[in-house]
Amino acid sequence: MSSFLIIGECMLELNAQSEKSYSKAFAGDSYNCAVYAKRWQPNLKVSYLTTVGTDSVSDEMLKEWASEGIDCSLVMKTESAQPGIYMISTDDEGERSFSYWRKDSAATQLMRVLAAAGGAEVIPYFDYVYFSGISLAILNDVDKKSLLELIQTLRKRGAKIAFDPNYRASMWQSEEHAKYWLESAYQCCDIAMPGLDEHNVLFKQTTPQEVREQLQALGVRESVVKCGEQGVCSYGGNDSFCHLPFTPAENQLDSTAAGDSFAGTYLASRIVGKSRAESLANANKIAGFVVQHKGAIVNKLRYQEFVKPAEVVSG
Repeated sequence: MSSFLIIGECMLELNAQSEKSYSKAFAGDSYNCAVYAKRWQPNLKVSYLTTVGTDSVSDEMLKEWASEGIDCSLVMKTESAQPGIYMISTDDEGERSFSYWRKDSAATQLMRVLAAAGGAEVIPYFDYVYFSGISLAILNDVDKKSLLELIQTLRKRGAKIAFDPNYRASMWQSEEHAKYWLESAYQCCDIAMPGLDEHNVLFKQTTPQEVREQLQALGVRESVVKCGEQGVCSYGGNDSFCHLPFTPAENQLDSTAAGDSFAGTYLASRIVGKSRAESLANANKIAGFVVQHKGAIVNKLRYQEFVKPAEVVSG
């Protein structure tokens, strides 16, 4: 069985249903990625590395993760903090806005709690490891350095490292601060999954080829550049290239987790040996489905019905 470790933060999600009503769920970019990777490849061992509290919300989280088939054996606990919270509001076009309460959340203590538990020595071998710019951004700079050192250790053991910058300006001290740490992360990874828009903001790049050239110079072997209405461009070894045209969803209701479900599905496909082209097609299919539903994690039964439609029985 192939193994996949995902590092990051899951939060309590409050999703506006009306002016005074919110539904409760658990989500976060790395956790969303884990769920959609596991759903796409149920036989894949997907493990989550994070820190939670000892409170009732944390207990609910762990039960939810287990129900999705996520291995929680590496989830750390701290008595001094609780999970973060975020609230989603969605406009008529399906675009979302967020309000966060995550400062000093349990996940921000991950590297210190992990160090106290034995550090990298308590983490077994994994075939693939994924983390994001948000996984970095929630940490202080000392812990950012520790996370990248951990990533390098896992890479030296033989893991392929995947990284999505998932740039959120409000989470960084400045653009220069973000650029330094994101470039440092790129130097640790084998597969990068940036958006052209975020590279345009940070590095003034306007074409996917410019993004690819920067990543290649930093040692990235495989690049998946998300270009909005220009589709997705994927680059591999020897400059091999494939392109997936943009296909709008029939009814975009909520773009929450579109990129996370894309990343999880793409990486799960690659882990089991699918080509980059087939992996892109799988990821695009799931992302297009996810944006037609509210919230980050689509109901499991609806997902299964979409992926494996029931056979029509003729009389």
